[in-house]
Amino acid sequence: IVVLALAGLLGDQFPARPIPPANEAWTIQTVHDGDTVTAVAADGREERIRLLGIDAPEYRQPHGRAARAALEQKVRGQPVHLESHGRDQYDRLLGTLWIDQRNLNRELVAEGHAWVFDRFTPPADLREAQQAARRDRRGLWATTDPLRPSDWRQAHPRHP
Repeated sequence: IVVLALAGLLGDQFPARPIPPANEAWTIQTVHDGDTVTAVAADGREERIRLLGIDAPEYRQPHGRAARAALEQKVRGQPVHLESHGRDQYDRLLGTLWIDQRNLNRELVAEGHAWVFDRFTPPADLREAQQAARRDRRGLWATTDPLRPSDWRQAHPRHP
């Protein structure tokens, strides 16, 4: 009971940010790296979005600049739609970006610009896209031993 009461009090002080409707068109303002963007809705709301189910190389990691450029090219001048799946621990929206019927998250994996984020059970289409990219040595898979972004982050911690 105490936990529920405390959660209620904190919820009033720190209300959950709403999840935007799926049919909204967004304009990508900034591509931070191959799996994170800042987007603006038609009403001027700004959101940082983390692409769900994928993990692209960090910007300073090998293939990081290529992954960012690939995402930038896909969204440049195009309205995107967001299929949102909540927020992460950094309050970023988690979601899939779509242009028409194109799933951009899947395209990035299929082209070898991102790994499938496999801490949880990834969707079959993402796993299949990664297998094909790896088999065909596309993008980051062209190197003999690409380093997962999580391993790279562990070896290169950020310093304040």
